[in-house]
Amino acid sequence: MVEQRVLFNPGEIPEVAFAVYHDESGTYKRGGGDRWLLHGILLVPAINQGKTFSLLQEVRSQTAYWEEVHYVKLRKHMRGPKGRCATGWLNAYASRLSDFCFYYCLAIDTKSPSFEHDRFSSPYHVYNRFALMALVSAIAWSLKQHQRIALKLHSDAKSRAEGDNFAGYIPKELLRTIEKKRSKKPNSYPKIELLHHQVMLINSNPARTPDKMQEECEFTQLADLLTSAIAQAITGKSGQKAKICLAETVGRWIEDTRKAPWLQTRDLHRRFSVSCFPDENGRFYNRELAVKDPFTVPLFEEFKDSESGLS
Repeated sequence: MVEQRVLFNPGEIPEVAFAVYHDESGTYKRGGGDRWLLHGILLVPAINQGKTFSLLQEVRSQTAYWEEVHYVKLRKHMRGPKGRCATGWLNAYASRLSDFCFYYCLAIDTKSPSFEHDRFSSPYHVYNRFALMALVSAIAWSLKQHQRIALKLHSDAKSRAEGDNFAGYIPKELLRTIEKKRSKKPNSYPKIELLHHQVMLINSNPARTPDKMQEECEFTQLADLLTSAIAQAITGKSGQKAKICLAETVGRWIEDTRKAPWLQTRDLHRRFSVSCFPDENGRFYNRELAVKDPFTVPLFEEFKDSESGLS
């Protein structure tokens, strides 16, 4: 649990607390592995954490699904409790949670001619490097309006190679990187404080998570759902109908957020964002999506109107 923190000295700038949830999609192996590596960052304001958890629980209750909401387990259709719950969570994010919960995804193209394989001596160095880049980018894009923030970092628990210092490396390098960038562009990055010196590793299975960590477990699953659906939208890798359906939904969000802010219709500017990196010149760019269906009624609108009661 992350408590909202405010400095009570009236001469000081308020410090706003966020819980940060990280998840990834794709596996790096030089000369093999996946072409695309994605790192998703979900930013949940501490003051709204209980509200966010309650909304996700409401969807579970409506769909009678209490097991792990895991994208990889989705299969042929969306009619069962599992698919309906996953649909409801995306609906809830688009229609309600995105008002205050921000999400940023960095998609790394390891087959780009400007991807520097020789910089990395181990696959976990690639993972940690781009997890950090995603986190820095998420702060710069979605939290620049705040001058002071306090963060508690979480990531999905997974087996890691011997010597992998992910849990300690990310907080340490985040502080160093943000301070360096603030020294050059003080108005582009908030001053940050970390509420824990390590990344908190969270089990994404509710049945294996202590009651006191259920909120963190739910948000970790939501980060996985968003990140994995985006991976499918970019790669078109799976032929499973349920996965394609959710990928089409986030694909519509991605296409909308790529427009100029005044032309967007979904009110997701700086709330939901996907960046691809690197292009042939080593820059960020927008890749053509492999899965998209711009002519279909948005899934979250269908669900909101007919079933969820979340509107």
